[in-house]
Amino acid sequence: MSMAITVLGGGVTGLSTAWYLAQRLPSTVAIRLIEGSSRLGGWVRTDKRQSGGTSFIAEKGPRTLRTGHSREALAVLELVDDLGLRSDVVMAPKLSAAARNRYIYYDGELNCMPTGLGSLIAGLPPAVRCLPKGIWHDLTTKKNAPADSSDESIHDFVSRRFGQQVDDNLSSAVMHGIYATDTKELSARALLYPFWLADHTGKTGVLRGLRRVAKLSRARNAQFAVRDAEERYSITKRRMQNPEFWESINDASMYSFHDGMQTLTDRLASRLYAFPNVEIMTGQPAVEARLGEDGNAEIQLADGTVVRAQHVINTLPLHHVRSLFAGGPSNALLDDTPYASVAVVNVTYPKKNITPVDGFGYL
Repeated sequence: MSMAITVLGGGVTGLSTAWYLAQRLPSTVAIRLIEGSSRLGGWVRTDKRQSGGTSFIAEKGPRTLRTGHSREALAVLELVDDLGLRSDVVMAPKLSAAARNRYIYYDGELNCMPTGLGSLIAGLPPAVRCLPKGIWHDLTTKKNAPADSSDESIHDFVSRRFGQQVDDNLSSAVMHGIYATDTKELSARALLYPFWLADHTGKTGVLRGLRRVAKLSRARNAQFAVRDAEERYSITKRRMQNPEFWESINDASMYSFHDGMQTLTDRLASRLYAFPNVEIMTGQPAVEARLGEDGNAEIQLADGTVVRAQHVINTLPLHHVRSLFAGGPSNALLDDTPYASVAVVNVTYPKKNITPVDGFGYL
């Protein structure tokens, strides 16, 4: 059997994974992408509509992408650059209301979150007035982490160190907006790891312990100095080749595309179809994953087709993966991880400036 790799899932993660494989591996390696639905793009889906002579875009999934210097943010920007989508990008400047103003709906009112010293001097909104007390609580409370606990919920962690009101007013709203569930169901170790580590490895609470965690992080990252230098060199080359695009990105907080987010996944798909060693299979979901007699992976599709490969890269959500291994041994990651669905509703109004405030949105 010649070398083959199977990618499960045709969302933005699966498409970009297949793209990078096709870019970096020899053309003799067969790359197969399996998408159970009839369309590619996953959660990324843009609808273009017209009403009353007005054209508008409705996003059924994510509306924007974030800029920044994280490895993840830079990877997506590099992808946009590689796919030749620079002229399709539309950005929100860092100083715009959409970038600066974020609200929490609390006690019947929209509370604008502080963005700097000026907003702090102007006075904290009611939803945030619990934060100074919470900070003081952490600074003055001795270590109280459960001795026998390897993890805890964000609700328990934040309430224990900063007080329950901080969780009720702030962290629960933010985490619910990101993960579509409340903080009682979310892992503090997984999602707030630097803060969790600062609390569990020291005796001085979270905020004082962050300095120690930062020092440990610098020491750990030192072993990746060569890789980091190579990545910085790669970004520098890109900036020199397309300076106008990268300079504008530096001034942006978030971005999308003139024709919507689906621009990205559509371009990925079209480029993948051009590779002779890439096969994209849609309309037949994977129903079982197993090892064949020769030790290679076998993915069975709904129509009975069996796709064989030496390697399988999964980009499906856990609740789909669980069914693939239904006949196999129990797996704690698959069995114990809950799943929350999300509904996206677009409401379009014919008027302009109908909102009482300017900003990104509220939680």
